[in-house]
Amino acid sequence: MTDPVTREYLGGSVDYASRQALELSPLGLSWGRWALALAEDDTMIGSITLDYDRGELELSYALLPEWTGQGFAAESCIALLSWARTELEDEHVIAISQTRNKRSVTLLRKLGFTVRKGLEEFGTQQLLLERSLTEPLPQQAQTLQTAADPPPPTRR
Repeated sequence: MTDPVTREYLGGSVDYASRQALELSPLGLSWGRWALALAEDDTMIGSITLDYDRGELELSYALLPEWTGQGFAAESCIALLSWARTELEDEHVIAISQTRNKRSVTLLRKLGFTVRKGLEEFGTQQLLLERSLTEPLPQQAQTLQTAADPPPPTRR
């Protein structure tokens, strides 16, 4: 959460002291937030969230820059959406991405999300996308992220 490249499309980085305060606050403790880690050695590579912060079931994910473009976000989203289909009563899920975050918008579209509307947050244009949880999900083995997708952000 403090990495400026990871947070580039998420409203900017959160300073370390603020992040620690949030982690110690009861506001930071809720279900629906998971760390993404490599199966072979538990290296943390990002996070994924499924919560109701906006009053609707919302999917959100962030990976450290060195782990983007390798299918980890797609795999994690498919797994979490699959779980939501069977365990939750919601009929749809939303996701929000900056319009300039082409990689994320491309992935969400490949996952079956469509644009509901545009909006402005954090001083920039965003897309609110949605998908039905009753519609089939892409298969795990299907390649969702390819070299043809937009490049990930880079450290400046």
